[in-house]
Amino acid sequence: MFNISIQHEGTVPCVIPEGRLDTLNSTVFNEKIQLLAEQEDYLIIDFKNCNYLASSGIRVLMVTAKKLNARGGSLMLASLPPEVFQVIEMTGLQKVFPVFKDPAAAIEEIRRLRKKASQSSEIQIGNLNFQVQAYGDINLPARFWHKVDIVGYNELGISVGIGSPAESLADDGENRGTFIIIGNCAGFIPFDRKFPQEFRVLMDASAGGIFLQNAISFGPEPSLQVRLTNPSKIRASILTDAILQMPKMVSQGKPLAFVIADFGAPASVTLCFFGDTPHAKGFHGAKFVLNSLPALQPGEQLSDYMSRSLTIENIESVESIEPLYLPSSVYIFQSPVVWVFNPDQLVDAEDQRIRIETADGFVLDPYKAFLARRLYTDSGRVVIRQLHGGYSAQTFQVESFDPDGRKLRPTVLKIANRNLISREAERCQKYALPYILNNSAIVLGTAFYCDNGALRYNFVGIGGEQTKLKWLTHIFNEWPADQLEPLFDKIFLQILNPWYGQSVKGDIFPYRDQDPTLTFFPTLCETAKEVLAIDPDEKFMTISETGEKRINPYWFLRYEYPRRRNHPIGYYSAICHGDLNMQNILLDKEMNVYLIDFSETQPRSAISDFARLEAIFMIEHAPISNEKELREMIDFTTRFYTINDLNQLPDITWQGSEPDNMKRNLALTLKMRNYALNCTSGHPDIVPYYIALLEWILPIVCYGGTELPVKKLSAYVSGLLCQKILEA
Repeated sequence: MFNISIQHEGTVPCVIPEGRLDTLNSTVFNEKIQLLAEQEDYLIIDFKNCNYLASSGIRVLMVTAKKLNARGGSLMLASLPPEVFQVIEMTGLQKVFPVFKDPAAAIEEIRRLRKKASQSSEIQIGNLNFQVQAYGDINLPARFWHKVDIVGYNELGISVGIGSPAESLADDGENRGTFIIIGNCAGFIPFDRKFPQEFRVLMDASAGGIFLQNAISFGPEPSLQVRLTNPSKIRASILTDAILQMPKMVSQGKPLAFVIADFGAPASVTLCFFGDTPHAKGFHGAKFVLNSLPALQPGEQLSDYMSRSLTIENIESVESIEPLYLPSSVYIFQSPVVWVFNPDQLVDAEDQRIRIETADGFVLDPYKAFLARRLYTDSGRVVIRQLHGGYSAQTFQVESFDPDGRKLRPTVLKIANRNLISREAERCQKYALPYILNNSAIVLGTAFYCDNGALRYNFVGIGGEQTKLKWLTHIFNEWPADQLEPLFDKIFLQILNPWYGQSVKGDIFPYRDQDPTLTFFPTLCETAKEVLAIDPDEKFMTISETGEKRINPYWFLRYEYPRRRNHPIGYYSAICHGDLNMQNILLDKEMNVYLIDFSETQPRSAISDFARLEAIFMIEHAPISNEKELREMIDFTTRFYTINDLNQLPDITWQGSEPDNMKRNLALTLKMRNYALNCTSGHPDIVPYYIALLEWILPIVCYGGTELPVKKLSAYVSGLLCQKILEA
C-alpha cells in the first residue's frame, strides 16, 4: 500500500511517501508534489517510510527541483534509508539534491538560505536600480605575485596577471601576455599578436601551471553579487562606474575584481581587475566567449557556477577586453550578473603559499618545486634534502610541517620521468603492499609535469618516527660474511618469500624482458664504444691485459638479442623487484625490511633479483684499483664462470687483494645461487641465470661513478657469459 502524507515544518511543506516509490506509484506522487511546487519555493521530501526509489521517482524529483530552482527555492531530501541513498549515490544525484539526516536539518538550511536572501538590498545609482546581495563579511585579502616562478592554477584561484602557460620545462617568454584564471579555467592573450589567444580547462586545477611574471589574486568567494533590478542592456563603462560608486560596499583605493556573466548573444564571462596601488595599477582582464550560460541556481556559489559554465565544450574563445572599458566604449552587456571581489588588504602571495626550503645549499629547479607543492598540499613548509642520485631518478628526504608549524611524518620525494613514476606507483600498490608483510614504504601521492613525475613515499619505520633506517649498502660494508648470511636469509627466505617462494612454471622471454637497452640504457652499445673502444659491430674483442679473444658482448646485445627476442624458454617466473640493489633495501635496528623503488616490479624470470645482486657483489664491488688487480680478477672470473649448471659449485679460490671483502662477496654470491635453485625447484639450467646477469653487468660501462678497471671487467665477464650462452 502506498500513501502520501504532508506535514508542515514551520512554513515549509514536508512530503512523506510511505511504501514503494516505483513506476506505478510515481504518477500519484507526481500529482501531489507538483501542486505544492506551484505554490512553494522550498519543499522537503522525508523518505523515512520509503525504502524503494525507481527511475520514474527520480524523474519526478528532478522535474520538481528544476521548477523550485527557477523560483529561487530548492528541493530538500531527508531521512534517506540505505536502499534509497544507494540509488541516489549510484546516479550521482547527491550532488544535485541537498540531502539531510532529518527534516529539522533541512529546515535549518532553508532558514539560512532565506536569511541570506534577505540580506540583498536595492541601490539606486543615477537612474539605474541594482539588486545587491552581500555575502556577510567576505573581504579576503588580495594577493600580489611578484616572484618569477611556476605557479599552479590552484594557488592562483581567481587571478589576472602577466605570464604564459607552463607546458614546457623552460619559459621562452615569446608567448607571454595577459592571463586570467577562474578556478580550473585559464585564458591567455599574448602580447605578440602572431601567437594565438588560447584557453585551458583542466580536470584538476593543481595540474596546471603558469610561468608567472606578476599577478594579483582574489577569492575564493566574492563580497557582493550585483545585478540590475530590471534586467536590460547596459554599457560596460556605466556598469563598472556604478558599482565603484556603491556607498559603504566597495572600498576605495584598493584593488577590485569583477567576474561578469553576460547572458546576451554571444554569452560571455569576463574577469577584470581595477587597481591603483604601488603594486597594481590600471585596468586588466579578458573574457571567455561562450555558447551559452546556464541559469544561476539560488544560493549557488560562484566557484560552482563557473565550473558549470566554463567547460571545454562551452567556451568558444578568449578575447581581450581592455578597449571595452574606455569612457568612449560602446560595448554593451545584456542582463549581466556581477560578482565583486572587494579585498580589505593587499598581501604578498609568497607569504601565503607552501614554503620550499632546501638543505645543503642546493637549488631546486622550478618545475621540481612545482611538483613538490602539488604533493605537499597538507604542509605550510617543507625542507628538502638530497639523498643518493640514481641512474634514472633523484631522491630527496623531506621534512614537512603543517600550516601551524607542527611536524608531519618524514617522507621521501622521488622525481623521475613520467613513465617511471607512474609504473612505480601502480606496481607498489599491485605487487608490494599485498605481499611484503613488514614493508612500510607506501605511495602517498603522485604528480606530473610535462614528461616528469614525482612521487611521495611515506618513510616512517615500523617503530615510529624515531626509527633509524640504514641502507643495506652500509650494513654490507660494515658486517663480515658470517653476520650478513643470516640477514640475507631473513630478507629473501622470510620477508620476500611471498614473491620468490611462489614461482610459476611456464614460458619466459628473457632476451625481451631483460634487454637493458629496452629499459634504462638505450645507448649502452654506443657508450661501450666511446668508453672502452669496443665496436659493437665486431663479433669478437681482445682482452688487452691477457691477449685472449672473446665474444664481444655488445655485438651479442646488438644482434643476438633482437634475433632471440621472441624465443621462449621453459622456466619459472615470480614477482621480482626488477632493480634490486642495496640502495633499494633499508633496515631498522630490529632488521625490519623496507623496500622501495618498484618501477620495474612485475612477474619475470624468477632468478632475476638474485642475479642482479650477484652482479653487484662480483663486479661492482670487485677489489680492483689498478691494472694488476684487474688481471687478478680477470683470471678469477674466467675460472668462476666456467660451470654449466646452476647447481655446480664454481671455483672460489681467491689469492688476490682484500681477501676478507672477496670472501664476503663470494659467500653472498653463492647465497644468491642457492636462492635461485630454491625458487626454481632445483632447476639447474644456468642460461636464464646468465642472461639475468648480463642485464646488469653489461650496463656497468654506463655508470658515471664507476672506475675504468671495473668497467673493463664488466665487459670481459659479459663476453665470457655470452660465450657460455652460445655454447649452451
